Amino acid sequence: MSSTSPKILLRRLGLKPKKALGQHFLLHPHQGRRIVDALGLQGGETVVEIGAGLGALTGFLAAAAGRVVALERDPALAQFLQEELFAASPRVTVVCQDVLEFDFGALSRDAGQPLVLVGNLPYQITSPLLFKLIDARESVARAVFMMQQEVAHRLLARPGTRDYGIISVLVQYHFRLTRLFSLTPGNFYPPPQVTSAVLALNPASPAPAARDAALLSRVVKAAFGQRRKTLNNTLVARAATFGLTPEALRAVLTEMDIDPARRGETLSVAAFVAVSNKIAALREGPGV
Repeated sequence: MSSTSPKILLRRLGLKPKKALGQHFLLHPHQGRRIVDALGLQGGETVVEIGAGLGALTGFLAAAAGRVVALERDPALAQFLQEELFAASPRVTVVCQDVLEFDFGALSRDAGQPLVLVGNLPYQITSPLLFKLIDARESVARAVFMMQQEVAHRLLARPGTRDYGIISVLVQYHFRLTRLFSLTPGNFYPPPQVTSAVLALNPASPAPAARDAALLSRVVKAAFGQRRKTLNNTLVARAATFGLTPEALRAVLTEMDIDPARRGETLSVAAFVAVSNKIAALREGPGV
């Protein structure tokens, strides 16, 4: 962690913020401490920092966690972190890698515990990363992410609203979400054009649980396949992909008092789980 301003530090390193990587560097140390404090670290955790940048969070993490794996895709910044800022910090391991290619499961097994995740997520990787974390959810203890407020609204959206969609349903099913605070553009260099929101994600134990999480994901994606279309034209029309006839799938909806003329965006997370569980039961056959 450096007390030098990001602008001055980048100039010294001969670097400029890379728009393609969504680089916006946190200006104020107290905001970095706020984010790290929100993780509730007890001293023995293995933390993965996504996009370590100039180390605005890394130093606070190193002081509070057992081990920090700092992911940084930019080779120049990774070199700075490894050779200059944290060269003498045995708790910090700098890895120059795209987080979308990182193996969370392998690190979790090596650590002998689920991982704690933190980072400022560039807009273009937020959704792919969240879907990756859903797949790796058994390796995740909890996470605190900073992201564009627009994405936070989508994650927290309720049924029937404009922002409610595939990622809303699947992230809300697998994680308990808490909005912590917002950060205005003036907290970053260069300032982004949008406000950022900081969210906490804790793995959930939903009840009722999906009998088949992969099937739930397929049902949700089919229902939102054409957002303005009804379930008749999305989910029912794709009945064959679930091994059912359109009539059988329409009967599932009717039995659950869901009008097939409704749109997928009107169904709650619990309703999607119930539909996928009924489809799973039909696929498994009588007596299940």
